[in-house]
Amino acid sequence: MKNKVFLLLLALCPILVSGQNVSVSGTANRPNALIRLFAYSDMLTNEQVKLAEIQSDKDGKFSLAAHVKDITPAQIAVNLERVDLILSPDGKYDVEIVIPELKEDASFFEKEHPVLKINKADDGGLYSQYVTAQAHVDDFLYENFNQIYKGRKVYLLDTLDNQLERRFRKAEHDYVKDYVKYRKASVLMTFNKKKTIDEYFDNQKVLYLQTSYMNVFLELFKSYFNTREYVQYELKNKFYEGYDSFMAYVCKNDFLSRNRQEAELVTIIELRRFYYENFVDKNKIIEYLNIIKNTSKYLKNREVASNMVNKLLDLSYDSDAPQFSLKDKDGKTVKLTDYQNDMVLLQFVNRVSPMIDREFGVLNELQNRWNDTIQVVTIASSEAFEDYVQLFDKQGYKWTLLNLGNNMLLLEDYHVKTYPAYVILKRKNKIGMAPAPSPEQYLDFHVRRISKY
Repeated sequence: MKNKVFLLLLALCPILVSGQNVSVSGTANRPNALIRLFAYSDMLTNEQVKLAEIQSDKDGKFSLAAHVKDITPAQIAVNLERVDLILSPDGKYDVEIVIPELKEDASFFEKEHPVLKINKADDGGLYSQYVTAQAHVDDFLYENFNQIYKGRKVYLLDTLDNQLERRFRKAEHDYVKDYVKYRKASVLMTFNKKKTIDEYFDNQKVLYLQTSYMNVFLELFKSYFNTREYVQYELKNKFYEGYDSFMAYVCKNDFLSRNRQEAELVTIIELRRFYYENFVDKNKIIEYLNIIKNTSKYLKNREVASNMVNKLLDLSYDSDAPQFSLKDKDGKTVKLTDYQNDMVLLQFVNRVSPMIDREFGVLNELQNRWNDTIQVVTIASSEAFEDYVQLFDKQGYKWTLLNLGNNMLLLEDYHVKTYPAYVILKRKNKIGMAPAPSPEQYLDFHVRRISKY
């Protein structure tokens, strides 16, 4: 009997280990909204993992439950608006989220950001300490700006720890201590990069989920292979000799030779730069990132490399375009797969405005000039769709108009941040250019360029 009980508990272990240990409940001033909880996988790529999802009720109330094993930077999304928070294992949070109303005459740059209020955080004081430390460090640097940055009195930073110890009744969380530590490193970095690397990164623990650590890391090691220590033609030659040869050349640097974990992260950062600067073959860059993903002895480095591949390939040229199935103005369902044999120009729009009128006029001229070279598809938000139906009827626009409806996540899939937004698709629903420029900014040139291939 005992053996059976033991085997039953053993079978339940994975369930117990992955059980929900964090709860986030509260209200948002958006009734019946899609509420999602995300955790950052790492702060180098900023890749996120969705932990939970629910619909708020008619009063905007919601309750989310998830599992986290470490202190984790996270975000709550209310529809497409997001707020930041820190999650602690076994933490319970009561929150209030306020999304500012969109002003009709406000520009994108005047947009007010959503606000998160923590009514109660049962997490051992972590969130309170973290927010307090943030504010205290910001105030300290502001008040001592001239002495530190102009007078170069970096030793003043040593008083930060003493001040924070007096402010907190309980001992600081290690996560908060690390946050302060690398905020201090960000100051030292402006005066002496080598000393910062020696004191804060050489033979130190890699803090993948600490924002202040990764901010300094990225600033110190971006374009690191552009230093005089690396001869660019030699670097390129070693790159094409193979991964082992390339990494051996990378690790001729004293710091990287002693810190293989950091060496791989620096290489991941630089491979991203190579990718966007077209320094070497892009396919080989992906190949090397996959080697780190599959062979690194540091499990978190494998995850970071995998996340970087996802970031580089997301909406990249010739990648698969996110699919959709939407209604046109006659209620007919239109799918992206209906355009398998066509090039497509996707246009995402929100409210009608004088700028939209102007761009539509230019787009109409281009569409007449393109003939059947490319199919234009306008996707309008649900609240503005009827206005666009009237605009199309009035102006006689002939291309396809679709209603986004409640498919708001399509905007995330296509990384739509501002309106109007444009994406060029090749045949077979492959990405040609995302984002693409507006009709007034060389859109015609890029459509013709992509249509040749």
